[in-house]
Amino acid sequence: METKYIIYGIIVLVVLFVIVYIKACIDEKKGIDSEEKKQINDIIQKTVPDAESFTPAYAHWKITNYTGGGRTSINTTTRYWYYAIAFKTSMLYVIPLSFDGGDISYGEPMCLTKENVGIVDSDSYAWATFYDLEKKEILTLTVSPSNLKGDKYEPVNIQQKEAAEAFGVFIKEFMAEVNAYHNVPVKEKNGRPIGKSINIKK
Repeated sequence: METKYIIYGIIVLVVLFVIVYIKACIDEKKGIDSEEKKQINDIIQKTVPDAESFTPAYAHWKITNYTGGGRTSINTTTRYWYYAIAFKTSMLYVIPLSFDGGDISYGEPMCLTKENVGIVDSDSYAWATFYDLEKKEILTLTVSPSNLKGDKYEPVNIQQKEAAEAFGVFIKEFMAEVNAYHNVPVKEKNGRPIGKSINIKK
């Protein structure tokens, strides 16, 4: 009897895996030319001057804070940020996004250049943090090749492998340009700023 239940359990797990896998494949295919991708590109066209000369992409970031511990339970709080970005040599536009159902709203675009960014810290397209001229963090973001829609905190289906690869090249060059312009001490191995220059938490 126990063997029968074990077999049933395995069958259920296999079926669930297949369903999840098929859904992921469908979402990934939709993400190549999804409605969210079109909306974000439209926002970039509206807000970025000479937008055709930039590479557009979707970016995001999240931070989870843990409080409590010891004899009390641990509480977690996670904050999320979403962006449309557009980049080309020596220039990055960042447009804050918010999601309400199927609608995408956007805020005032920020134009980041070596003149108004004091330090850039990055690990390829995995993440990039930008600091102002007073070494205060402006924002952090990541450009993921694959973004699949999940709960309300994962609001888009966007596949952008080429854009993510292009951002990896861009951010490496932008980090070198900004940090050299402001004489920021960097590590020889990867060009990242030395920890004592800024309060690096990564």
